[in-house]
Amino acid sequence: MVIELLKYINYFITLAFTPEVLWAIAPLIIATILIIIYFEIYHKEDYVWSSYLSNSLVLLFVSLALFKYLFSIEGGGYANLIDYPAKSIATIALLFIGVTLTKFNFEHVLPERFSKHLSSPLTINLAALGIILFVYSSIKYNIYSTISLIILVLILILIFNLIKFPIKGLRKLITREKKQERFKDTKEAVFQRDELKRELKSRDKELTKIKLKKADEQKQEAVKIKKIINKEKLSEEKKNR
Repeated sequence: MVIELLKYINYFITLAFTPEVLWAIAPLIIATILIIIYFEIYHKEDYVWSSYLSNSLVLLFVSLALFKYLFSIEGGGYANLIDYPAKSIATIALLFIGVTLTKFNFEHVLPERFSKHLSSPLTINLAALGIILFVYSSIKYNIYSTISLIILVLILILIFNLIKFPIKGLRKLITREKKQERFKDTKEAVFQRDELKRELKSRDKELTKIKLKKADEQKQEAVKIKKIINKEKLSEEKKNR
């Protein structure tokens, strides 16, 4: 059983790197990685209903693309829906899930905490990726192929979640460095404020001394003028006598 599962897993991995399938799944992989990085860096930012809606629309686009591929197999057209029942059921199921999630997200039917997980890029994109690999595969449908595909998707989920750890570490490092810079800037600002206070205090003392000196000079001058006036009064009084 293990050998069978490993054989199918290897088949699906090889299939994913064929040009035709790679063009279909590459945008999903790239979008998933970018969204993970974005929300790990801006972790305080949260999803909104418009994001849930746009994510669920991915399933609609992918299912329509899969119908196009299904109809083009050996030029069978609509007959392929009967000739490839497993692929048809998987594509129809994906379309049904996409329509249902789109309706739920458009009308805000489910609680937000449920929609956040059901319509997350990781859930949507990897579910679409699994169905793409299944529809594009040329092997016969059996329990081993299904289990191996589920295992492969779970491995991808694990890998994408592991990507978060170095991003979190980098974010924490950047946050810590920014805090240290802010602390240094604050410390420098406090130092400059204290220096300015000391400088202002010193200038106030100098101004006070200058004002006191001028006041003393004016006082002395006033005393001199008063003495002169008193002398002149005395001399006039003597003359009048």
